[in-house]
Amino acid sequence: MKVGDLIAFRLRFMTEHDWSNPAIVLSQFDSVDALESSNLWVVWCDGLECIVDEKNYEVIYLTSTLRQRA
Repeated sequence: MKVGDLIAFRLRFMTEHDWSNPAIVLSQFDSVDALESSNLWVVWCDGLECIVDEKNYEVIYLTSTLRQRA
């Protein structure tokens, strides 16, 4: 995941209907535990800052800063 990516996310055990609204990745979460923080991201979704944990959430990329421009 990279800053600027547009994603949707859900907890891994949720149903196909439980995806979030589109969210933009704002930053990587700063944590005292460097190993844990590498998997935590701050995203803006529905007017709130949320934390997405790549271990417990499934993420789909709607657009990505990694994509090549057409």
